[in-house]
Order: sequence, then structure tokens, then C-alpha cells
Amino acid sequence: MVPALIESRKPQYLTAECISCNTPVEFLMPKSTGEVIFIKCYACKQVLSIDNQFPQKSTSSTTSGTSTPKSGVNSNKKETKPKRTGLGTDAKPLETELYDILGVPVDATPTAIKKNYRALALQNHPDKNPDPDAHAKFQKISEAYQILSDPKLRSDYNMYGQNKDVSPEGGFVNPEAFFKQQFGGDRFVDIIGEISIGRDMRDALNESEDDTVELTPEEKAKQEAAVSQTRDDARQARVDKLVKNLVHKLSIYTDGPCDYNAAVAYQEMVRLEAEELKAESYGVELLHAIGFTYTLKAKQYLGKSEMLGLGSWFHGVREKGHILSETVSTLRAAMDLQQSFTQLQEAEKEEMDEVAKKALEEAAASKGLRALWKGSKLEVEGVLRDVCDKVLGDPDVPKATLLRRASALKIIGAIFEGVKADKPTTP
Repeated sequence: MVPALIESRKPQYLTAECISCNTPVEFLMPKSTGEVIFIKCYACKQVLSIDNQFPQKSTSSTTSGTSTPKSGVNSNKKETKPKRTGLGTDAKPLETELYDILGVPVDATPTAIKKNYRALALQNHPDKNPDPDAHAKFQKISEAYQILSDPKLRSDYNMYGQNKDVSPEGGFVNPEAFFKQQFGGDRFVDIIGEISIGRDMRDALNESEDDTVELTPEEKAKQEAAVSQTRDDARQARVDKLVKNLVHKLSIYTDGPCDYNAAVAYQEMVRLEAEELKAESYGVELLHAIGFTYTLKAKQYLGKSEMLGLGSWFHGVREKGHILSETVSTLRAAMDLQQSFTQLQEAEKEEMDEVAKKALEEAAASKGLRALWKGSKLEVEGVLRDVCDKVLGDPDVPKATLLRRASALKIIGAIFEGVKADKPTTP
């Protein structure tokens, strides 16, 4: 029997395989030579880039699609698998690893990304997490957030994945410093200094990298005393610097003309500053804490000139009541957090199902952020009280100037306390 002879035709289509869903796709052969062509998968809509050069002419003696994409023409030569890289979109990113690290969907809003970052950063903080891999996890969480929180870097990552350098300009920042930015950032440093959480995080990470050394009780006590002294010195240096900063800010008012127009101009200057500061992370909450302290201290000083100094005494009592209330609130938040961590540890032992475990983790993270904010606020207000006492109690400054300082401090405090968020914030 004579074998059937089947006529062939000049190839018109090439085939390839979608790297996303592994579906075979067919497409028309390009008419012109090009190094890269882009194909959209009909099944999953993923955009593929195929790195290949096509010959200008096809003949019966060569493969029409070259050795990269598979063509519909048989060849005696062994086909090589095409080298392909996907091209993702914002709706369907090429990779989702960074989203998985932060536990958010690919269409997560910036607010959701930020919320999960804070929760995970606290949960995996080396000082709070005994896991030996906590430091590495903390680093990855920080780097993932730095990319996904930047619209340009996020778009690049969605399109190219990690095939392209999507790190921030200047590289990734230190995760401890970056976490500190979540509470006021550098814009507040001249007003409140560096919140000690930044230093505590750095010290904790340094300790985790050092080998554990057995110390005698005497050596341990000596080490703790040295650490305590270092912290006291750092706090004093912080207060002294903030005193200079505040005196300079108040001098714009105290050294200027004593009239209505000058007061209005000063108020406008402070208002503009507050509008800028409130845009920072936890900006409104920090402004309220600063404003409350400034106002209370100004009224306390100005009250000395009232009858029998009763105004000063009243505001002094109010200050002590506020300190007690904030301290108790902070302790309760810390105890609540400790209880959540205990529940998480029990869940690990009992092998609780993932849904319930995730709910516990989210609750612990939320409570952790609340406790962290409460502690930071208590610290900030304590430092600012010392700063105000020095600014308004300088024995080398004339009383008339001190009164003007108190008036200026009261102006700043009232404006800061009156700041309202553009949209609701949750401390």
C-alpha cells in the first residue's frame, strides 16, 4: 500500500506554553524580525514575553519558528524550550511572594498593606519573639513593605517580579529605623526627639546576634546598672536638645513685637506646621499628646500669677491625675497583650486550626500596636513635661520673657490639640 502523501504549507502560526497556567497558546508568526514579542494568554490573560529572533523567510529546510518557540513544522533538529519571562499586571502580578509575606491580597489597599505590616513587624519583632528566625523574618517583612508601599516600586514588582531590581533608591533602610518611622517619623524628631523604641529595637537585635555569655549575679547587676545609666544619659541629652529647639521656636514670638498682628502671624505659622505634621504616621495622635502637654504646662505656669497661685495648683493636680490615668491605661494594654501571647502559645501546643489561630494572631497584633502606642505616648509626654519645666523655669531668663514663653506655648498647644484628621485614624 502506497503511503498517503500529505501536502504541507508555509507556516503561519507558532505555539508556546503559558508560564502562568501552562496552557498551550497559538499565535501568528511575526512578519518582521524582532528580539522580543509579547503574547497574551487567552485562558488566564497573562502577558508573556518571548525572547526570540525570527528569520525573515521560512523555507522547507528550516524551522519556521526557530529553535525557541515550538512551530507547527517538523524538524530533524531537536527543539529547545523557549526562554520566556512573564510580564505581569497590577491585577495579576507576575509574582506574589511579597504579598504573601505581608499576608495581603494582590489588590490590597495601601491602608491594608500598612496595617498588616505593622501587625507582622510587631509579631516578629526579635525582642518579642523567641523564634531564632525572627530577625530574618523581620527583615523580609520590612523589605516587602518598602516595595509594596511605594506605588512605583509596587507597579514594577507586579510587572517584572524580582527579575528586575525593585529595591528603593539608596537600598533598603534599616528595619529598626523603618519601624520607628511608623510613629511620627523624622518630622517629629525636633519636637519629641527619638522615641526610645528605636534604640530598644536596635539593642535587642544586637543582643540576639551576640553569643550568650553566662554572667555572675554581680556582673549582671553591673551590666544592668551600666545600661540604666546609658539610658538616663541618653534621655537627658534628648531633653537638653529639645529645650534648645523649643526655646528657638518660642523666641519667634517672645522676641517679636508684642501686638495683635504678631500673635495672629505666629498662630498662622504654627497652624501651617501642624497641617504638615498631621500627615505623618500617627501625626494627629502625636500632635494631640504634644498639645495637651504644652497647654497644661503653660496654664500651670501662668496660674502662678493668679490669686494664691490656685490656678497653678489646680493644673498641677490635673497633671498628676493624667499621668496616673495614662500609666494605668498603658499597663492594662501591656497585660492584655501578654494574655494574647499566652493564648497564642497555648494554641501552638494544642495545634489549633488555622482560622482560629489567625484570628488570635490578628487580635494579638492589634493589641500589640495599641500597647506600643500607649507606651510611646506615655514616654513622649514625660519627656515634654521635663522640657517645658526647663524652658519655663530657667533662672537666667527674665520673668517677663518666661511669661511670654508660656503664652507662646499655650498658643502652640491649643492649635496642636485642635488638629483634626482628614480621615479617621486608629491609635
